[in-house]
Amino acid sequence: MDVAARLAVLADDDRYLCFSAVDRNGQNKDDEMFIVVYDKVSRTVVQDHEIDEDYGFSSAFMRDDNVVLEGSKYNKKTKSVDFFQYAFPVKEKRKGRIVTTTVYSVPAVGMKQSFSLILHSPDKQKLAYVTYLKPQKRNLDGYTIDVNVCDLAGTEINRVSATISGLCPFFGKGFLSNDGTVYLEEHIKDNSYRYVTFTSGEVKYVPSEELVEGMYNPCAALLPDQRLMVFGVTENGVGTVVLDAEGNVVHSEPSELTIPNEPENVKYEKDFNKKVKMSFKPHQILPLQDGRVLVLAHLYLYWLVSNGRSVTSYHDHKNLYLFLFDNEMNLSEFETRPYASVNKSTNHEDIPIALEWHGETWLLFNGNVMNYKGGSNKEWKVTTSLNMQERCLVMGTLDESLHFTPKIIRNPGNKVMFSYGEFFEQLLEVTEDAIYYINYRGNDNCIEEIR
Repeated sequence: MDVAARLAVLADDDRYLCFSAVDRNGQNKDDEMFIVVYDKVSRTVVQDHEIDEDYGFSSAFMRDDNVVLEGSKYNKKTKSVDFFQYAFPVKEKRKGRIVTTTVYSVPAVGMKQSFSLILHSPDKQKLAYVTYLKPQKRNLDGYTIDVNVCDLAGTEINRVSATISGLCPFFGKGFLSNDGTVYLEEHIKDNSYRYVTFTSGEVKYVPSEELVEGMYNPCAALLPDQRLMVFGVTENGVGTVVLDAEGNVVHSEPSELTIPNEPENVKYEKDFNKKVKMSFKPHQILPLQDGRVLVLAHLYLYWLVSNGRSVTSYHDHKNLYLFLFDNEMNLSEFETRPYASVNKSTNHEDIPIALEWHGETWLLFNGNVMNYKGGSNKEWKVTTSLNMQERCLVMGTLDESLHFTPKIIRNPGNKVMFSYGEFFEQLLEVTEDAIYYINYRGNDNCIEEIR
């Protein structure tokens, strides 16, 4: 699989870890799918299924010992959007041709597909098929949303089909709670967005006046109580919104604070993007076991360079902003940490991620080894894909005040093999025994463990 593949853990027990990985092509669309079975005891991959992108599968789930692949397509003959599946024993070598079965269809006469989503609940017991249809004639107003929530056997739990006036979203993100509520974040023109819930046969849009005024660049996540938390930046700080299963806004709170362009008393190497306008981008919402919530964000810049024959893309990341919310969803701590990275021609987001393990909160990321060798640094070094031999793997704990204690756990020195091009790619799973992650080495991905 490629870097930045979309990962999803399908099953995890004492012996095996099974997950899916979906690559993205140059047009940022789904490409090949991989289903991987990892043996925790022997620490080897015992089965690796590669599914060609021509089949159109985009997600998967486990049903007993079978993996079920899922996808959707517009059926020109029946004028409908069809959701289809294909199942096979995950621990055995797949045999024969792939023949899919249509499990749900949405009539689309006179309409065309805007986009579709397949959602899974956190407890892996429910599915939701979401379809947005818009009129084939451009001058017609309104669009149709169809949502079907079912169990893994396909038995319908709740279905909603509604016609909505206004402009049809071109993209959306979805969340399915364990109780069957569907939350959708709709993206419409000019990078604006809105939220809608589907529950008890009803469609409920969240009035914009109930959200934090001026909040943009949102990041959303399901909380353990199955409510949806939305976090974004405002002109005067950040905003937090919580939606319940009935589509009500139960919390909407702005937090006024100054988000610095650089951490205090930190000078970046070569004045890294000091005068360049970068976008504030939240990238992780982590609910903690004690009811608090940690949010991570950074500054981001995407830019292109052409030499007349080819175009090279760059992804710049700067700073790490840490926001800690208490049990009442009020901001209790805020910290800005130095961090800077540049990725060249890859979709890999080289940014710190947070996790909870053994009762503590940790950060895990690639870093420039010179920043973590101790002593007083005159300037903060940038981690760059052009100098991969300088990368190290850093992990450490966050205390109650968000102070970070870093430790190098993989060093590009002589004691630890750190080949050219090696870096931490993605977090896979956290269990009581180990942290499983994807490590990119040379031209291949490896599953590695931290114990």
